[in-house]
Amino acid sequence: MRSIAEILVFLAIITQIVSSVAGNEYIYIKDVTMHLKGDNATFELNYTLETFTRFYVLALGCKYLEGELLSFFGNYSDVKLIKADMNCASLLVRGAGKYDRGYYLFDSQPLGSKNQPLKENIARFSVVYPQGMTRTFYNVTSTQSVFFLKEPFSNVSLRS
Repeated sequence: MRSIAEILVFLAIITQIVSSVAGNEYIYIKDVTMHLKGDNATFELNYTLETFTRFYVLALGCKYLEGELLSFFGNYSDVKLIKADMNCASLLVRGAGKYDRGYYLFDSQPLGSKNQPLKENIARFSVVYPQGMTRTFYNVTSTQSVFFLKEPFSNVSLRS
């Protein structure tokens, strides 16, 4: 039992060294889906972890990834991790957009933190609108500028 604890401590120390040197190079984001609802956005990230990090997370849990996942959206002020596992995570960003004259507007924001912007492109970035429509963007390093009507046209009566 003592040897297992020593191994886990060793892994924790090595991981801290590797992560401080490599930055966010142990999480490889494959794709991101942004679900819009009012002025909030929920982001679903699909990723792979570097092999050593996978072992660490298996041993100690995904709580270790929380800081890195939150820093991925470092340009937003109110980010909350909803869930995370070995392959994906969901994060809620409150106030990601703003309401103006019947539209919710979402400005483009660089991915990554203010001090360390994302270096690698995200292969696929999809935006899912409240009405169900999806737009997909490829090879991005920031969220996309998007907007939607507060009330969809389907609720408008066309009677004269």
